[in-house]
Amino acid sequence: MKTIFRANPSFSIPWLLLAVVSTAISAGGARAQTVSVAPPEPVAPPTPVPPPAAVAPLAPVAPPTPIAPPVAAEPPAAAVASDPNIDRGLLQPTAMTQPRGSFTYNNYELLLHGLTYGVTDNLQVSLTVLSPITKDIPFVGIAAVKWRFQAADRLHLALQGSLLYATDLSSGNSGSVFSFGAGAYASICLRDDCSSLLTATLNYQLGWSDQGTGDAHIFLYGGSVIHRVSEHVKLLVEVTSAAAQAGSSSTENIPGFLLTYGVRFFTGSLAGDIAFVKPVGDTGDDGLLLGIPFVSISYRW
Repeated sequence: MKTIFRANPSFSIPWLLLAVVSTAISAGGARAQTVSVAPPEPVAPPTPVPPPAAVAPLAPVAPPTPIAPPVAAEPPAAAVASDPNIDRGLLQPTAMTQPRGSFTYNNYELLLHGLTYGVTDNLQVSLTVLSPITKDIPFVGIAAVKWRFQAADRLHLALQGSLLYATDLSSGNSGSVFSFGAGAYASICLRDDCSSLLTATLNYQLGWSDQGTGDAHIFLYGGSVIHRVSEHVKLLVEVTSAAAQAGSSSTENIPGFLLTYGVRFFTGSLAGDIAFVKPVGDTGDDGLLLGIPFVSISYRW
């Protein structure tokens, strides 16, 4: 190396540095070749993941059973079910009847007690008695059968037969009175549900006594309007007149008529009437501006 530097002075320090560097690189490369590197350990293959278990298919779900909508009561069933007094106005009957299988208790003025049973939707039987609170009050019993033979959407027709028995319970018994009655009634529904009614009535009564005083024939006729003003309130107006014939006399109209008006409060099982009975057009003056108070109550089960 010294000989080279001396013989060729152009090789200076830079060339020396270059030679040293290249020698160092060569030596390092030689050492790297002599170091043996251990091969990497084989990596175990990943444990295979088992496939997910098969899921059983869901059983088909049956569609929900449709719920049938409630069936609305057809007229006049809706009106009959909501008003226990549907078979009458205030004093006069209507052509309507009580529903089948029902019992209805009626009380008039706390003196008359009645019970009505609906044999069918178009046939009812009734029994009414006047309770003898004192000996001065006679015993009166009335049995009646009403048959509605026409029940269209608007027009209803009915016939009624009745028997009456009355006797005096006082010590001076004046005998007993009997009466057979027949009636015809026509009611027209003023609403689709028949909760409001226009009714015409005609009744005939044949009466006789066991004292032999002769027969009496009485004709009662009139009309009524029942108008529902709210879900549980009705207004009522009735007009009643009569004609009578007794013994050998001719049939004559009784002067004037009875005007009955009032209000009815009702639910499906309970009904009450508050009214006044006013004689109109007769010859006497009763002194009552509004009329004679009239109260009735009914309960149906």
